[in-house]
Amino acid sequence: MALQLCRIITPFRGNSVFRTLRLFASENVAIDSNSALKLSDSCVKRLREICTDGSFLRVAVDGGGCSGFQYKFDFDTKINNDDLVFGPEDGRVVIDNISLDYCAGATLNYKEELIKSGFVMEGNPKADQGCSCGASFSVKLD
Repeated sequence: MALQLCRIITPFRGNSVFRTLRLFASENVAIDSNSALKLSDSCVKRLREICTDGSFLRVAVDGGGCSGFQYKFDFDTKINNDDLVFGPEDGRVVIDNISLDYCAGATLNYKEELIKSGFVMEGNPKADQGCSCGASFSVKLD
């Protein structure tokens, strides 16, 4: 039986991480906050500064990198049928449901350091190990 998906807005705050999940199954399926992508306050703040034209940050997980999988960050304006939307309207992050399987429970953060600044995925419970630059990871085998 296929689930029909509908978009609703359900904001909630917890553990100083702002999270909004907008895509729920219509058959009363509960989505656990550990299965969601969490956004740090610095991530939302930076998205509000740079996404002033209706764009949003698209996160994807692709095969490749030195550890097997890598995070990809890009700006987009089109939401696809298999996308999940996180965050407030003026600081949205979109991820497809397959990529979310590889990083559910992780926190998307924006870091500013002396030599670089950018979006990083932190605390991914699905990642076994990663490379030193933090751009790629291998998946834990259950």
